[in-house]
This record gives sequence, structure tokens and C-alpha cells, in this order.
Amino acid sequence: MMDTERTACPRCGDRLTDNLLDGLCARCLGALNFDTLTQVTRVEGTAGRDHQVPTVEELADFFPQLEILSLIGRGGMGVVYKARQKSLHRFVALKLLAPERAGDPSFARRFASEARSLAALNHPHIVAVHDFGEAGGYFYLLMEFVDGVNLRQLMQSRRFSSDEALGIISPVCDALQAAHECGIIHRDVKPENLLIDRNGMVKIADFGISRMIHDTVESPVFGRADADVASQTLAAGTPDYAAPEQGASGASDHRVDIYSLGVVLYEMITGERPDRELIIPPSRRTSIDMRIDDVVLKALQKEPDLRFRTMDEFRRTLDEASGTKLAPDVLPVRKRRATALILSVAVMILALAAWLFWGNYAGSENSYQPQITKEPELKFQSLEDAYQAFEENFTELQEARKVRVVGKADGSAPPADLQKKIEKLEARDHQLRAAIAKMADRTGK
Repeated sequence: MMDTERTACPRCGDRLTDNLLDGLCARCLGALNFDTLTQVTRVEGTAGRDHQVPTVEELADFFPQLEILSLIGRGGMGVVYKARQKSLHRFVALKLLAPERAGDPSFARRFASEARSLAALNHPHIVAVHDFGEAGGYFYLLMEFVDGVNLRQLMQSRRFSSDEALGIISPVCDALQAAHECGIIHRDVKPENLLIDRNGMVKIADFGISRMIHDTVESPVFGRADADVASQTLAAGTPDYAAPEQGASGASDHRVDIYSLGVVLYEMITGERPDRELIIPPSRRTSIDMRIDDVVLKALQKEPDLRFRTMDEFRRTLDEASGTKLAPDVLPVRKRRATALILSVAVMILALAAWLFWGNYAGSENSYQPQITKEPELKFQSLEDAYQAFEENFTELQEARKVRVVGKADGSAPPADLQKKIEKLEARDHQLRAAIAKMADRTGK
């Protein structure tokens, strides 16, 4: 645990902020490779479990093609080792799933099917699966080794600006879109599964692992576990990031990943996960462009039909809201430490705000553009009053849009004046944003 009196990083001497992982500054944390992370990675949700993690020596006979070097991580879905593939002289990651599944024919079939699908994914921002199988009573995946840190570790050291967050979220959107087009849903998007290597490349790990062991509610890790916790973790993804429909008995689709990535984006920008019942716009917690609020809040809609339809739409709208056109492939490759790379992941092109976002916010009616008539400028006694008015109007607008979407889904006729009400609320939303921006500029807040 970090010494409460320590104010400087023990590696470089830089000033420390609160709650840093292992007492390291962001720069030194970014310099760690996965060999070092074995010592500092926190294992969440494992209290009270009797782990029986196999040692490097115990695994050697089962994997003669590998030189297994070290244990680099463990958690709810299994354990991971760093290894060297002897024939190709390359480093790989060996992931072992729960040994209790060995001998289960139905799981073996599901595992093989899912693993083949994952191996077929070929995207620069997805951790590649090289091989899979069963050995020594363990189902295993042999994967690309990513020498870097995961997003959780970076988030524990600092809060991201919206520009920095976009540099990470954008390629993740691309990768998830590619997977969705192949019919593969991640179902467990969270900071721990987003890896950033030394060159600043973002990669998504653990695709489909949650789905593979969906039916496993007994001993999902190495050792004992509470069945209720296991059921939550495996059937619904990680609870804090899972979409509402993942915890229900109904079917879910690729939009669960959109919700989960929305939670990640919110947390990157604000430093906190959103409250599911009352989501406070990110701009109320930190200084960002209010247009980003709309993107985040749409991704976090409880009803899947109210979210973005695809990851492509999520990314495009995010780019438009930020006035940014990010490179479509990878983060800038620079020979700098991982955290420093994150601080400069993209060169932002500032442009005048367009009204493109509103079309995306109108659900399936993307061609619709609200007709804003010129109204007198709104005036408020304080910026807090303006924010309160904005939130009240925004809530009413969301409810009205929900009525429209639900009506289309069940074929019922919406109220006759619904469209006019939405137009009026959207016009007021525009006025409130303008008033808040003007007051914020004037007061310097």
C-alpha cells in the first residue's frame, strides 16, 4: 500500500497525486511492462477465494512448445502467463480458463466455436488469438503479448481530458465495429480489457471470454467463488460496466458494448462511474465541451433503441461533437513512455461547431434537423440556475424522444403534438447551451 506520507514518486521524484497504483507517478507507471505489472496488478473480486494457480514449473510439461516465463495477471476469467513461443522466437500471452470445465463436452464445443471466431478476427486494435486448445486439464488461449499497461492503471494515476479520451475511445470504436460486423460481441468492455502498448497502440483483450463461460456459475476461477457473484460476472459482464439488459433474462445484442464503452468514456473524463438512475452530464463534473455530454448520455441510455445504432455512429458523432477528425487507424507511434503517449495521442483540429450532432440524436430519423427560430436570449441570475434549467429541459426532452421511439417499436400512434413538443424542447436546449456557454466565458468557469 502507498505510504500516506509519500509525496514524491520513488522512481523519478515527481510529485504524486492521490490514490496512485503502487505509489508510482503516471510517467513511471506507463514505463512498466507486464513483467513488472505482476507485482502491482490488483485482482478484483477475489476476496475469500481459495486460488490454486498453477506455477510456471507445473505448466512446463503441458506446453512443451512454450517457455513459460511468469504469471502476469489473474481475475474472474482465468490466469495469464507471459511465455516465449520457441519455434517463432516471439513473446505470447497464455490464458488458462477454469480447470473445472475440462471434461465438459458442451463447454468444449462452445469453447472451440468461440475460439475459432476470435482467431478469425484480424484488426490492429484487437489482441490476436494465435492458437487454442486443451492441455493438462486446462482450456487455453495463446494470444498476442501486449507489452504495456491497461487503461485501469492509467486511470488510477490521472484523469483524462476529453481530447485524450477521444484518442483512446476512437480506435476502440473501430475495433468493436469490426467485431460486430463479424457477429462477435465483446460483452465485457471495461478499462481492464483495454491495453495500451509502449508505442501508444490501443488493443482490446478478452473478446468473447465472458460468453465462453456464460453457463459457468461454479468455481469460475481457480478455486472457490460465490455462485451469485460468478453469475453476475459471467452472465452479465462486469456489473459496473454492463448494460441494463445484460442482467435481464431478455436477449441482448451489440449495443451492450456501446453502453459499456459509454461508461468507460464517462469514467475517463470525470474520474467516476455514472449513477445508473440519475446520470449527471460530464460537463457538470469537469470542464469539457457540452456537446460531449450528449454523446456520452446517448451511449448510456437504458433502452438499447435510444443508444447509437452502431459503433461507427458512436465514433462519428463523438468526432463531430468534439470538432475533431481523428486518424482512422492507430494512435501516433512515438518512442515515448505509454502515459506520455496518451497525453499526446492525437493532434486536435479545432473547427466551428456544426449542427450535425442533432441528426444523430433524433433516433432513427437522422435526416431530421430541428427548426430553431430566433428567440430572445435567455438570461439567468447565476450559472447554477442556467445549469438547472438545462438539466430539467434535457430530462423532459429525453422522455419525449423515448415516447417516440417506443411508439415506433410497438406500432402505437404517438400523441398528436409530440413532434412539436420535441422541436420546442430542442430549440430551448439550443438556447440554454448558448446561454451557459456565454455565462461561462464571462465568469471564467
